[in-house]
Amino acid sequence: MEELQKVGLFIDDIYRLRVEEPSLAGEKIKVKQECLKYSKNLTIFKKLANDFCKVSELLAKDVDREKLCAIGNQNQLKTISNQRQSEQQVYRNEIFEQTVELERLKSELQYLQRIETEQNEIINNFFVNHY
Repeated sequence: MEELQKVGLFIDDIYRLRVEEPSLAGEKIKVKQECLKYSKNLTIFKKLANDFCKVSELLAKDVDREKLCAIGNQNQLKTISNQRQSEQQVYRNEIFEQTVELERLKSELQYLQRIETEQNEIINNFFVNHY
């Protein structure tokens, strides 16, 4: 048997002639099983990684869509704010014009009241002097 081992031949537990040492054959089977297990785990990991990438892409698209929505809303709010400021300016101008018109009308009223008073005095004087 030692002579067979010298030339690289071995006899296993069931007396078969082997080219490799029986202890190495058992380890070789264990390594093969571990490799298969590792391969299955790697396949599961790849699937999980691909699923994660898909979910990340979907979330990125959702984030981009929401970001564009937010930018649109922000621009709309700025536009509304600018419109309100413009309207306020128009209203201020109208108030100013109405105030100026009011002052003009007050002056005209005072002038007309003075004229009326003068005319009433003239009429009263006329009546007093002629009657």
